[in-house]
Amino acid sequence: MTYYFRWAILLFALTTTISSCKDDDPAPKEPEDFVDEEIQTINKFVLDNMDFVYYWHDKMPDLDYRKEEDTFVMFDKLLAASYDSNLERNIDGWSFLTDDYPALLDYFSGVRKTMGHSIRLFRLYSDKNDLIGFIEYVEPNSPAEQAGLQRGDMFYKIDDQILSIDNYSSLLNKESYKLTLGSLNSDFSITAITPSINLTSVELTTNPIHLSKIIEHNGSKIGYLMYKSFIHDYNDQLETVFANFKNEGVDNLVLDLRYNGGGSVASAILLGSMIAPSSAEGEVFIRTAYNKNLEQYFTKEYPNDPDLFIDRIEKNTNNLNLDRLVVLSTYKTASASEMIIYGLSPHMTVHHIGEQTHGKYYGSITVNDQDKKHDWAIQPIVMRAENKDNSIDYTVGLLPDVERVDFLDAVEFYPLGDPKEDFLAQALLYLTGQSPIANQLKSKPLPFKPINQEYKLEHPLQFDMQYQLK
Repeated sequence: MTYYFRWAILLFALTTTISSCKDDDPAPKEPEDFVDEEIQTINKFVLDNMDFVYYWHDKMPDLDYRKEEDTFVMFDKLLAASYDSNLERNIDGWSFLTDDYPALLDYFSGVRKTMGHSIRLFRLYSDKNDLIGFIEYVEPNSPAEQAGLQRGDMFYKIDDQILSIDNYSSLLNKESYKLTLGSLNSDFSITAITPSINLTSVELTTNPIHLSKIIEHNGSKIGYLMYKSFIHDYNDQLETVFANFKNEGVDNLVLDLRYNGGGSVASAILLGSMIAPSSAEGEVFIRTAYNKNLEQYFTKEYPNDPDLFIDRIEKNTNNLNLDRLVVLSTYKTASASEMIIYGLSPHMTVHHIGEQTHGKYYGSITVNDQDKKHDWAIQPIVMRAENKDNSIDYTVGLLPDVERVDFLDAVEFYPLGDPKEDFLAQALLYLTGQSPIANQLKSKPLPFKPINQEYKLEHPLQFDMQYQLK
């Protein structure tokens, strides 16, 4: 029985239970402090489903949905209750609510409104608020590509305003703006590069397979895949990439997940199954833990399923049968991307180059109104993913074997997939013992020592792991 079918059964059971309770109860007279009926309906939909499926449902406060005037505010109250004083942060920073379910489906399919450039922000000084940004990559056929933007381009102004901690959120969160590029001088001053670039967001279908190629280096055929997101709709294309790798005799693989914030767990299982050694077929890839409601529900519905809470490495004709893998990461590497690292680690050598990852080991599902009476939907965390050995510290991201900071440790900027690009050069050195250029990995003094500033204006699913409940 597929995950999709099981999840549909659960949604039907939830809808039936909630509807029958509503039908049996006589409509009470509405006190004056109750909100209007339409808001109550949405509030009840959110609260009932969160109470049943939310991983931390036992930490939710006792709210009266009939008195909550703003559904978004009510939802935030439910998440605020999951504060962990030991961690000094909210346990859950990922669940979210939307009133546009169709737009959410578009996002899952890779359809997004975007200018087509991924960026990274840095502070120039620890005691000042000025920011600079770098272009990480550019989407094909996007406004950014058409404007000539390239990886490594630095910018420091939006609409003629210098970027700062105080204004970057409002300046970058626009559907159109003017971008001023610059070059940094040794005295920390910036020289503007003219002319400025005008960008406007468009609806763009983004292929998560940004780049795949085969690099022949020091007697080895090395596959390189820059994978931006785990999108289920592109699984066939992903298999095509690995079929080509296998047909061409690839004996090593570099998986670039630097800008991959997660996505479909099914896609992660597929990817892991095409990478792992063939001897790992049938072995545990991840175990899933749910709240008591879901655990009891699944155990009752599927009492004879030995793999009810287990996802295994699957047989795949495109399996490369590798004994080691190199993964490239940044702080944006999250969820399903992290799952590749910790899910495969018990079965093979996973050499991790880059930055500490985001640290999200929890998966969400989409809950919408099955009766289609409204377009509201919730994306709550419902499960925690554990690897075969349960060898994960769930409070922090995964630490790299070789630490490199994107843009800061590079001698020069090269396109992604170029053997001389800093992270890839490190990977080739590890895999073959030879650097692409003799002095490529030597450090040199930088004219500045910027401080990372996390860019938090992306879609709320940027660090998501979408799971299909069994």
